[in-house]
Amino acid sequence: MKFDKRHLLVAGAAVLFVAATVVASLTGYRFWSDRQAEQNRTSSVTVASDTVEGLFSYDFNTAEKALPKAAEKLTSGYRDSYMKVIKDQAIPTAKEKKLSVQTTVQATGVISTSRDHATVLVVANQRFSSTDSPQDTLMSDRLQVELTKQDDHWLVSDIKPI
Repeated sequence: MKFDKRHLLVAGAAVLFVAATVVASLTGYRFWSDRQAEQNRTSSVTVASDTVEGLFSYDFNTAEKALPKAAEKLTSGYRDSYMKVIKDQAIPTAKEKKLSVQTTVQATGVISTSRDHATVLVVANQRFSSTDSPQDTLMSDRLQVELTKQDDHWLVSDIKPI
């Protein structure tokens, strides 16, 4: 079989086309993957911040409604333990001492993210007032918030003080 210059040019062009397609595909995938990772970082921080403020802010007048509503952003296992704590301890204490707590997130930082898991550091201030202490008490907490992505939504799966 005889190869002439034309066949070599066509074969060379085909090889270059395949190589360019592979490079473009890999570059596109990497761009998409980086963009997805950045979106995960941003959305996980927002959910962690909003959830911490919702879970730890309440007033003795509204605690029975507000705290279970905040639990909607928790995974089922963590929600069960949270609901037990608020029903057994938080709500009765809030009513008895006429306790109001306002939590404000001051800073956040992503510790790690993957496609379906994120760990976020949250620094929050809590302002307490009650019948025992009518003058506000201010506390600052550092929390490690674990999030799990379920059905394209971030849910908090654990919160640990650090």
